[in-house]
Amino acid sequence: MSEPLLQVKDLKIYYPVKAKNRIGTSVQYAKAVDGVSFDVYRGETFGIVGESGCGKSTTGKAIVGLLKPTAGSISFEGKSVGQYPAKEMARHIQIIFQDPYSSLDPRLTAGQCVGEPLLIHGEKNAAKRREKALSLLSDVGLREDQFDRFPHEFSGGQRQRIGVARAIALHPDLVVCDEPVSALDVSIQAQILNLMQDLQKKYQLTYIFISHNLSVVEHLCDRIAVMYLGHIVELADKKSLFENPVHPYTKALLESIPVADPDVKSMNNSLSGDVPGPLNPPSGCCFHTRCPKACERCSKELPVLQEVAPGHFAACHCLA
Repeated sequence: MSEPLLQVKDLKIYYPVKAKNRIGTSVQYAKAVDGVSFDVYRGETFGIVGESGCGKSTTGKAIVGLLKPTAGSISFEGKSVGQYPAKEMARHIQIIFQDPYSSLDPRLTAGQCVGEPLLIHGEKNAAKRREKALSLLSDVGLREDQFDRFPHEFSGGQRQRIGVARAIALHPDLVVCDEPVSALDVSIQAQILNLMQDLQKKYQLTYIFISHNLSVVEHLCDRIAVMYLGHIVELADKKSLFENPVHPYTKALLESIPVADPDVKSMNNSLSGDVPGPLNPPSGCCFHTRCPKACERCSKELPVLQEVAPGHFAACHCLA
């Protein structure tokens, strides 16, 4: 492979939480992301999956600079993102938010939402901004007569199209897609996903696609990282992950995918118990409290990602 476009190394994001006890007030830390590392290559779609609270969105927000890492590093084209001015970084990395209703300013029209990045980055000519914004709206399937409408006048799918147009307005290299279709109807989801694939080819985009929906991830992504409680437990290309999952958690996730056939019996889920909280995560392997294969070593020693096959990594002490 070529050199990575984006490198994330040992990323940690801890949130301070104040707790009161008999002695007084103490500060604990919720470990939202706890030592995540991965590379993203130009032109690919890199998926991040896992249960709610595993740190997917937190990782994405740190990449675009919305959150400051507690430790670790994020590098873009070999240079730390902290060395880029925020305005310059915005030209390289953008984000599509999950909620199309709250991510758009209700006081701006669709054209103004898409044209605002152009204005901030130096396009002072209103006619040129309008022309560019109209072109972007056309690219995402919206009409010219919708240019001056406000967000409340659009459906959820149309709002997300505006969000997509805004994200690509500066022709970024990398777009972080934070569950961009989870708030939409299934039929609309397919339209937005197809749109994103078309735009990726047209603008030569690289995606980080964060999602709960494993079927969508399988359709869209080239490589996939599986997260659990702030850690990556498995990382592989799409084919390897879905056909030959290695980590017990990945296997349980794939077993949970519903099958649209009443004659097919669902597989028995091998997991028990609830997901531990990030305020007091388990010692050793973060998954050992729910893992059917856990051994004594799992409760004492944190496993690291090891290559179990070419390009296929897993963090487990009990690999066969």
